[in-house]
Amino acid sequence: MKVFLPDLVRENGALDLSNLPNELPTKYISVTGQDGSGKTNLRDGLAEYFSEKGKVVITAKSPCDKYLVKLLNNAISQNGYEDWYTEQMLFSFADGLLSNYMIQLNGHCDYFICQRGPIDQYAHGVTRSGKKYSEIYKIQRPERLAKFDMYIHLNCSADVAWGRICEDEGKDRYEYPEYFVRQVKNTKKLYDDIIRGKHKELNFLRSSVNTYIDTTNLTITEVLKKALKDVTAFLE
Repeated sequence: MKVFLPDLVRENGALDLSNLPNELPTKYISVTGQDGSGKTNLRDGLAEYFSEKGKVVITAKSPCDKYLVKLLNNAISQNGYEDWYTEQMLFSFADGLLSNYMIQLNGHCDYFICQRGPIDQYAHGVTRSGKKYSEIYKIQRPERLAKFDMYIHLNCSADVAWGRICEDEGKDRYEYPEYFVRQVKNTKKLYDDIIRGKHKELNFLRSSVNTYIDTTNLTITEVLKKALKDVTAFLE
């Protein structure tokens, strides 16, 4: 069974859990990383793999609320305004909303697999704003959020990333080659900083399993195979 999170959201904002089972050992997985690195394909591939094994899988993309996405798209559109604080507050609100849904889903699915999540403010956010982890941390306040059990960090070379998304009409003002060069570096740095325990602001991410995959020269199938190996090891 595979369900897309927005399909469960009622008009009042609560989730309709009536058709989902109870008391399942829910695992929360975030697929994060560089734009154009294959996050959507990996999320969907993992969901398909586990649903074919009879598992209940909920998929999502953060931000997950269509009205909030509209606000963010206006903020970061090609003609949008450059207001870091407003953008950061909107993203932090999105993190809180996602956390609320995660809490509601606990026990009702085997896997919650989300494209992006709170972690993305610490690579994409740093690249976007030039701010430090500590400045993002103060606004996000991650200790209030539900925790992911595993983060899968995807990265790829800037030219490959650009080649994968350059024809996308929905590109925002942060999706261009020079930005990708910085984002690739910061995506790898974030993973390394988490593993090395270098910044106290990242402590909330260290209790999760973190794994890294460079997708530059890999097919969609090869990325899925590598990720499944890491996920299986985590589950064991």
